[in-house]
Parts: sequence; C-alpha cells; structure tokens
Amino acid sequence: MKLSRRSTLMFGALASVGGASATWAEPAVAPGAGLVVLDPVRTELVMNLVVTCTKPERPGVSADGPDGVRDEIWPIIGGRFEGPSIRGTVIPGGGDFPVTRPDGVVIVDALYRLMTDDGAEIIIHNKGMAYSDDKYRLVPEFIATKGKYDWLNKSIFLATLVYPAPPSMQLARGPDQNDRLIQVHRVF
Repeated sequence: MKLSRRSTLMFGALASVGGASATWAEPAVAPGAGLVVLDPVRTELVMNLVVTCTKPERPGVSADGPDGVRDEIWPIIGGRFEGPSIRGTVIPGGGDFPVTRPDGVVIVDALYRLMTDDGAEIIIHNKGMAYSDDKYRLVPEFIATKGKYDWLNKSIFLATLVYPAPPSMQLARGPDQNDRLIQVHRVF
C-alpha cells in the first residue's frame, strides 16, 4: 500500500491518539524526483530576536579579500529576544561582518551575545546567505552554559532574517540605528 506523506502523518497521529501502535508505515515519496522521505524534518519557532545595529562602518582602505568584498561592518548595539522558554536582551558589542562573494551572493557572518532575563549569557554566531534583497536564511549556533539553556547547545537551528524588522517590533532610536528580525527555528 502506498501512502502519501500526509496520509502517513495522519495515520501516525490517529494511531497515537487511538492508542494503537504502528510498527512501520511506508515512507512518503517526495513529488517530482522519486526521492523517499524516511525521516521528515519538523521545526519549532523558539524565539524572535530583534537585533539593533548602527549605520554600517567602512572597514578601511581596501574591502577586497580572498573570500569577496567586505565593504560594511554593522556594529550591534542592542536588541531583545523572546520565545516560549527564553527571553532577554542583546548585549551591545557584537557585529555583523557581511561579505559579497565573487559570485554575487551575500553572506551574513554575525557574532554577538545574549543575556537572558534570569542572568544567563549566551553566545550566538549567525551565518547564512541572502535569497532576496532584504531576506536571508541563517544557521545560528549557540554556546550556553550547562543548565536551563543547554538545549541550545544540543539542537540544530535554522533562522530567517528580515531587514528591516516589522514596524511593530522595531527598537531603533533615530536615523543612525536600524533593526533586523531573526526568527529562530529548532530542527527536529
């Protein structure tokens, strides 16, 4: 019996609700290429992160490097983040060091710190690339101490970055500041 991915997921959900135990369901087939999805990927939105930067700084005489052109550095001066089990502020002092590769693709490379409302400091390193003028896909990596937030060390994350942040979420004060919204999803 061939089941679609939706049927397979519905069967699994109904079986678990009804108390039945399913030992194996046929894998779903991805449309188009005949690829078989054996372990579907799920995500969960774990935080919205609004990062406030100043206007970009110029890095010096020549912006050309071996990996491309680095003609802007965006100093991070603050922000805030919130999710179901985490919230706090962005610690001033980090930066975003984007590079435009020789093939024209813009790469984001940002390193900064977060401070939770209960006093835990977390390092975040966001790397990713643009897929349109003001939208990016990122792969954030977190470094947290053992304890309440060490789930950040034990998970894979994907994120979207939208610049500028939606007006209702903006924190920037004045024309020399700007915000970007990063929505962080945990991958299961």
